[in-house]
Amino acid sequence: MRNLETQLAFCEKYGINPSELLLLEIILIAQEDDDPELVQSYFKSRLCARGSTIDLLQGLQDAGVILKTYKIPEKGQKFDIFAVPINKNLVKDYHKNSFDMGEELFKAYPLSTVVNGVEYKLRRISKKFDSLEDAYRAYGKAIRWKPEAHDRVLELIEQGKENGYQFTNLGDFIVDHDWLNMEAISKDGVMNSNTTML
Repeated sequence: MRNLETQLAFCEKYGINPSELLLLEIILIAQEDDDPELVQSYFKSRLCARGSTIDLLQGLQDAGVILKTYKIPEKGQKFDIFAVPINKNLVKDYHKNSFDMGEELFKAYPLSTVVNGVEYKLRRISKKFDSLEDAYRAYGKAIRWKPEAHDRVLELIEQGKENGYQFTNLGDFIVDHDWLNMEAISKDGVMNSNTTML
């Protein structure tokens, strides 16, 4: 989600404990089809490490995070993670930084680049997304709405500008998670390409 301070503030705001917050995050990740392996790892972990799913679901429902209409499965019954209805206002609150982070990314991203004497505009998203809002949402989801990950992406972009990294257009940058490539290159101590216009 975010840093520890923000997580604790979120728990305080909604009256949930950290174990309930973790289950909420797992439910959202599963429902958004974001990282199935992480969801499986969570449910394969020891019960004493994650807590009783039934008790955690009850806590989330009591706090109004899960809608009251949801029937919590009893012990031995199948748990359908995709059928858990989450309070929509809470989901918006959980993801509220998505637009702001996307906008920061847009403003930090290079305007254009010159390759073999030809200028190419880089802040384009239209081939991948219908709107900037869609692009921002996809970016937030890709970094799991974590400010520390966002800050690192911005750092990498600045390093790339300083070292002449060959940026793709913004839409491809988001879809391809190109910051991971930049991170790998940065670890090698080299980021070099043609001229980038700031």
